[in-house]
Formats: sequence, C-alpha cells, structure tokens
Amino acid sequence: MTYSWLKPILSVCVAVMFSGIAVAQEKPSLSGRELPSYEAPSDGLLGEIAAKGSIRNGVEAQNPPFEYIEDGEIVGYDIVLSRMFAEYIGVELEVIDTAWSGVIPSLYTKKFDMIWSAMTITEPRKKAVTFSQPYASDQVEFIVRAGDDRIKAIADLDGMILGTQLNSAAEFQAQELIKEHGLDVDLRSFDHFDGAYLDLRNGNVDIVTSTKLNDRVLFERNPGVYDVALELPIYNYVGVATRQQDPDLSEAIDNFIDELQASGKLAELQMEWFGHVMDLPE
Repeated sequence: MTYSWLKPILSVCVAVMFSGIAVAQEKPSLSGRELPSYEAPSDGLLGEIAAKGSIRNGVEAQNPPFEYIEDGEIVGYDIVLSRMFAEYIGVELEVIDTAWSGVIPSLYTKKFDMIWSAMTITEPRKKAVTFSQPYASDQVEFIVRAGDDRIKAIADLDGMILGTQLNSAAEFQAQELIKEHGLDVDLRSFDHFDGAYLDLRNGNVDIVTSTKLNDRVLFERNPGVYDVALELPIYNYVGVATRQQDPDLSEAIDNFIDELQASGKLAELQMEWFGHVMDLPE
C-alpha cells in the first residue's frame, strides 16, 4: 500500500496580498449563490476520515458506465476508482446516491466528503469546489429521433426545443452556445438525462444535448430509436470535486491519480470500462 498522501500538506492561504493589503478569499458559490457554510476540521479532513474509518462519495447513479445500478448495487468506473482510493488511504468506501441538481450544496452540508461522479470541470464549478486533475474525458453530443435530419449545424437549433439535464455541464454549454450564436431555443432542463431522452423519444423535445459516453449506453439499450445529429469538438475533462476548505483531501486524490497514471492502471481501467484510453491533458 502507498502512503504518499501522508506527506506534509502545505497550508492554504485564506488571504491574497496586493501592495500590502489583504483581500479576503471569495466564499464558495454556485451560479452566483453562496454555498452553505463549512469549516474544515482543525487537523484536516483526512484525519477525521481516518478516525471514522470510512470516506463518503456522493454520486448520481444514472450515468453508465461511470456509475449506475446493477442488481441493486452501485457499480461503474468511478466506483472502482473511488474504492481503490479508499483503500489507498486505509478506509472503507461509502457510496451515497443523490440528485445531481443538489450534489454540490449537499457536499457543503457534509452529506458526503467528495464527489467522484463523472463531474465535468467547468469555470462556474471552479468557484464552488476544488477539482482534482482530470482522470477521464468525454465529448459533447446532440441527439435526435432516428430519421430526423433537420439539424446539421448549430444554427439549425434556432426555433427548436432542446432538452438536457439540470445543472449539468451539457446545460451550461448549451446556454453558452445559444448566447454565442444568438439562437431562439426553448431550453428544457430535466432532473435527469433519462427524462430528456424519454421526452425526445415521445416527440416533446426536438433534440437533446448530453455526452458521447452517455449516449453510447443509451443507443445500446434502445437500438434504432435515436441518431447523432451533432458531435462538437468540445471535450469535457472529468475531475473529483472536494470542498475548497479541504486541500488535504484534494492533494491526496491528485497523488493517487498520479500513481495510477504512472503505473498504467488508469489506462487499463479506461480500456476495461470504455474500450479506449482517454485523451487527458499533460
């Protein structure tokens, strides 16, 4: 077992100095809203986790093959990795299934210790959480009902009803594309991607934006129902989210991912779960 996470953790400054004037660190916020107050344990979160003997991971178990329910158990690529991390720091893993729309606020109310659940790294989320280095990547994709050939470019979304998941990276990216291209789009955000897929199938929305890996599983389970309309050159890098006040946990996760990459184990797991080795930033 590796114990590199026990290396002394550098203290994190809570103020930035400019010309001798201290500027208070911004409080974590999501979409402009301040998150629930959280104070880290005086000796760091890792010490508290070690004392409990377990670490809690918040996930939305509706995102195969990252995390999903099979035979009543939450399984997937993220579950394998987070369980390995728990072993790495010498504790048990507890997996908590939760609604994605409230996953970051739930992190700050201590419902769990981290979010290891295929969370795309976005600028708005960086104001709310600390992300690990990327350990996976995905690609933006738009899908339609099979045989619908109306949409061949972003401009063709004008006048359409577009479905996605609430508080997802896909929703954020759709909002940015609509604004950038000046489109008149009725953007409908569902609690889960499954709701968007069902409304697309039933003709209540014209198109859905999700990711390539999400859609691969959808297509396998529903042959002949959906087609890919657009595949954008936008790559979503996926990281583990922790509270900004818990730098010791964030550093331990980064050290763990470093060792997985160096050993080749991360690439091996990607081949096992996705059938290819993912492109990650250097």
